[in-house]
Amino acid sequence: LDKLFFHFNCDKGSYWYHNHTKIKSHNYSFFYEKYFKNLKNKKINILEIGSHEGRGIASFYFFFPKANLVGANINPFQMKYCSRRITELFVDVSSREILKNLANYLKYDFDIIIDDASHNLRDILITLPIFFKKLKKDGYYVIEDANQFKVYKELNPYNEVLTPLNILSKIKNNIKFYSKHLSSDDAKYLKKNIKTFLVKKGTSIVNGHNISDIIFLRKK
Repeated sequence: LDKLFFHFNCDKGSYWYHNHTKIKSHNYSFFYEKYFKNLKNKKINILEIGSHEGRGIASFYFFFPKANLVGANINPFQMKYCSRRITELFVDVSSREILKNLANYLKYDFDIIIDDASHNLRDILITLPIFFKKLKKDGYYVIEDANQFKVYKELNPYNEVLTPLNILSKIKNNIKFYSKHLSSDDAKYLKKNIKTFLVKKGTSIVNGHNISDIIFLRKK
């Protein structure tokens, strides 16, 4: 999978080319292979929210040869790859209404859902409860680059104290919290339906901070 990420110049891999320079990237390849290797040759549904040019979708296309792949992006015309197994749709992750409309439009559930969209704190939190409901039993919900707020202040314009990592940790440990972006009903739903909560770190460093936190949530 890492070779595929590198081939398609996807920043999920260990290295990629940025401005014609080879640099260390997030290096999520190991974690994806570890948790998804048992799904490799199965007929599964994958949704990537924030598909951009489709570099991740293209990599997963070859890694999962029987998968049905759906990309969703604010500019679906960016997608550079097409196939009978690839569908590209519009989404604006800052809008609850549009997120719900997309969830309702998709008539089947998914084995893997990846949030690689805006990385904005609020957007991550409003997307999670809507699309976690679109997972199959034992499906995985992945949040890439889940804790970049110290480096990129614009991703937390409301100066929220509780990040998605903090909130998910509190849900896991049954600790009460308040977030203006996640209702108590949504928190209860996630608490009831999250089977496992794993946080891993990749290797991309910016201004002395590792910005490569990736969360794997598995559904009961």
